[in-house]
This record gives sequence, C-alpha cells and structure tokens, in this order.
Amino acid sequence: MAKKVLVPVLPTERFYDAVVAAGELLGQERGGLVVFLFTQIRPPTPYFEKDGGGRPDLEEVTEEADDQAEPPELEQWREQQIQALDDARALLRERGIDERNIEYAFADYSLPRAEAIAEEAAAGGYDAVMLPAGFVANGAVESYEQEPPDAIPEALRELGEVRVYVV
Repeated sequence: MAKKVLVPVLPTERFYDAVVAAGELLGQERGGLVVFLFTQIRPPTPYFEKDGGGRPDLEEVTEEADDQAEPPELEQWREQQIQALDDARALLRERGIDERNIEYAFADYSLPRAEAIAEEAAAGGYDAVMLPAGFVANGAVESYEQEPPDAIPEALRELGEVRVYVV
C-alpha cells in the first residue's frame, strides 16, 4: 500500500534532511505521495524593495483583514514558494519520486504552527510526518517564544494517529 508523507516546510537548513527521509521512506515502500505543507506565506524580496528598508524574513502574511494581501497577490506568493522547492523536488526525483507524487498544501495561518501541522496531519490521512531535527531540537534562528519548535512533535504525538520522524 502506498504511503502518504507530510513534510512541513520549516525555516531551517535541515529541511532537506526531512525531504531525503521522506523520499527514502517512500522508496522503500515502492512509491507514495509527498505533501509539502507551507506553514507561512512570506512576500517575495521585490515586495520589500519598493521602499528600500523592508526585510522579508521578518514579515509574514496573517489572516487579519488589515494586513491581508489581495487574493491575486497572495496566490502569486504561494506559487513563488512552491517554485522555490526545486532542490527538494530534485532530491525526491533522485529517490524515484516524480512530480506526479508531490502535492502542496497551505496551513491555516491563524493557528500556531504546531497546531496547524497537527491539524493537517490528522485531517489528511498521513502515514508519517517528517520533521527536521535542526528546527525541532535546536529551535530556529527566529524567535518563537509563543510557539516553540519542540511543540510540533508534541502536538503530533498527542494525535497518536501518525508516525512522527525527527530526522
């Protein structure tokens, strides 16, 4: 039976470790589906070059009406984030997973990251979730006082429905 693996797109250099682990797992199972879950939407760099002083690494799209981008612009940002996963797709191709077996999902941005990932894992019928150890164990470069990275595997394990791999 083909497996379905969720790989949250998290801001860490170790993200690709999770991609490789997902590819290896599906390679052993002779195929399956990889779903990349974006937990944030960030405007592209040119968006911040308009005023010359912005930093896209500090900005994120929220669900608040005042801050929400226009729908066509938001969709364009999502497409750009998907296109930025070229290296991840190449790693999967090397392991026998082609483009037909890759999908993309976007989390509910109004929820804390851990809760959004757990919600997708529960609703999507996944067999496994791959988390990069560099993000979960050490925390990311960014500050997550209200949303610690180690809350992600805790929230997933509470479900008890999906295997969680921290690689």
